[in-house]
Amino acid sequence: MSNKFDILYLNQKEVIDLGGGDMKLAIEDMEEVLSLRSKGETIVPHKIAMGFGKTIEDENTLGRINAMPGYVKGKYNMAGIKWIGSNPKNVERGIPRASAITILNDPDTKFPVAVMDGTTISAARTGAVGGVAVKYLSKIDSKIVTLIGAGVQNRTQLEASLCTKPSINEVYVYDLYYDRAVCFAEEMSNKLNISITPVKYIEEYCRKSDIIITATVTERPIVEADWISPGTTCVNVGGYEYTYNAVRKAQKVVVDIWEDVKHRMASTIALMANEGLFADEEIYAEIGEVINDVKIGRENDQEIIYFNSVGMGIEDIAIATRVYKTAQEKGIGTKLTYW
Repeated sequence: MSNKFDILYLNQKEVIDLGGGDMKLAIEDMEEVLSLRSKGETIVPHKIAMGFGKTIEDENTLGRINAMPGYVKGKYNMAGIKWIGSNPKNVERGIPRASAITILNDPDTKFPVAVMDGTTISAARTGAVGGVAVKYLSKIDSKIVTLIGAGVQNRTQLEASLCTKPSINEVYVYDLYYDRAVCFAEEMSNKLNISITPVKYIEEYCRKSDIIITATVTERPIVEADWISPGTTCVNVGGYEYTYNAVRKAQKVVVDIWEDVKHRMASTIALMANEGLFADEEIYAEIGEVINDVKIGRENDQEIIYFNSVGMGIEDIAIATRVYKTAQEKGIGTKLTYW
């Protein structure tokens, strides 16, 4: 074996050009990796969240940096880690809230083989997981979506939802800052060729929606129980976005990985569990079980289903591995001498 080792470095443009932000491919990756996790073919250590403050609320102003390691078997056969910083105040500086680096490691030698921008990948995979949830948990003919939060995350959530549920034809977007909702509507209407309406109030739109997607940094819950109509799928991407009663209204609660949702202790369902108001056995399923037909997703058009994802490093590793292999095939990227 050679004692010389190189690392392939890929910048953001290269990651994008290699399909790191391709939503259809990201959805395929997420279905596969969530299925593999449910089959026990991944290693998923707890996410380490380094908050710059004393509470989750502090993170909404001071930011955090997360470390998310993992290993994925199957066609990926790759280990790695995502190191992602997030500061809401970055928006005021004219730079993105989140920035990430993804490192891939050979599962045999454990040596690093690639380092790449992870920001595009992180946004795509989070949206794609929401899209998978919409695919399996929403009504077959879902048409109306209300988005709460007009940031990067709801851009990818909407794109993924349209990929997996093409029947969607009516979209409303709300943000604490109305001008952001207006910009979102203009940008995403042009990109996705669908009518999007910015709104200043959300109750009436939530009530008539088939799907409600929340992606915010709110410190107080937004969605009330009586805003949720029979048949609605609620996707909780951010933190404490639904009231406890709103979660209680759901006939099924589905998550990506329950132990990590609890460990992160940021979302509504996790806060309920921490206060002894929600037991482990009340989780209906992890989404991988639904993908693998171990559990049934939606059983009728009257069910209210609440989905919460915390995110896993294996999701980033899956997409990053696809990008890395494509880069090798096409000879793209910069080789850096490691040893």
